This record gives sequence, C-alpha cells and structure tokens, in this order.
Amino acid sequence: MAGSSRDRVTIDLRGIGEAVRTAAAGRGQSVAAFARQALVASTDSQALAIEQLDSPASPSRSVAKLHLRMDEREAEVLILKARALGLSYGEYVGHLVTGTPLPAPVAQRDADRAALRRSCDQLAALAGDINALIRLLRLAKGAEAARQFGDRIRGLEADVRLHIDLASRLVAHPEDKR
Repeated sequence: MAGSSRDRVTIDLRGIGEAVRTAAAGRGQSVAAFARQALVASTDSQALAIEQLDSPASPSRSVAKLHLRMDEREAEVLILKARALGLSYGEYVGHLVTGTPLPAPVAQRDADRAALRRSCDQLAALAGDINALIRLLRLAKGAEAARQFGDRIRGLEADVRLHIDLASRLVAHPEDKR
C-alpha cells in the first residue's frame, strides 16, 4: 500500500525518551528527524528513503506547520483573539508576524453587514417612493402629491450618504467578507 509523503506515527518510548532526546540533541537534530533517520537505517530501501528525507515535502505547498511553546495564559489570549476575528491560530499569528492588518472582529463585520442590509432596504423603499412621486408629478396631480413625499425626500441625501459610508467600509476591506 502506497503511503503519502506525510505519514505520521506515534511511538511510546517506554522510558527511553530522555535518552532519545539527548541522542538527537547530540546530533543537532529534532527527535522526529532522529527517529526518521533510525527508521531509514532499518529499511532495505535506504537510498530512496534518504532521498525523500532530503527533499522538501512539496515545493508548491505554501503552508508550513509550526508548533509554538508559550505561557498558558498567552495561548488562551491567542485563541480568544483568533476566534474573535474568525481566523485560525496560524492565520492570526501570520498576520502578526507579517504586520498585515487584522480584519475587524466577526461581531463587528456581522453588525456592519446587517447595517448595510438595512440601509439597502431603506434605499430600495426610497427609490420606490421617488418613482411613485415622479409618476404622480407626470400625471400633473402635482404639488399636493409631492408634499406627501416631502419628508422622505428631505432625508434622501443623508440616507444615501450613510449607505455609501457603510458600503465603502465593507467594499474597502474585501478580506473581511464572510
């Protein structure tokens, strides 16, 4: 059976863990690299296995797995902040390392989208009112009909500006979309 290039094995070292870690450190290797080397040495296909160990897992792969050791409280904060932003732990740390701006918190993005939906609904209703006003004016029922829509028309500019501000915030940051 053919295995993937990233097969994983968990080994119970049964008390020899310290000796293995010391031997690996003495060779300047991680325990995983030390174990791979020992396994390769015990197989018949050494040349192929050593060639696979020396080559990168996948040159086209752009994601690397990284393990971090940190204070438990710091880890809890990392988890909470990543969740609040809707990011994986790796994405969150990646933003911090590269200095890439963090997206707005999920709750804020949800609130912005809800506000944008309400604004769109209001503008759609306003557009209907304006069309009705135009039809009434064309029928020459004139001034009285126009007055009925006066309050809605006066707020048109403010409503449109608010809508444009909300929409611009969401459009300006496409990475925040969910």
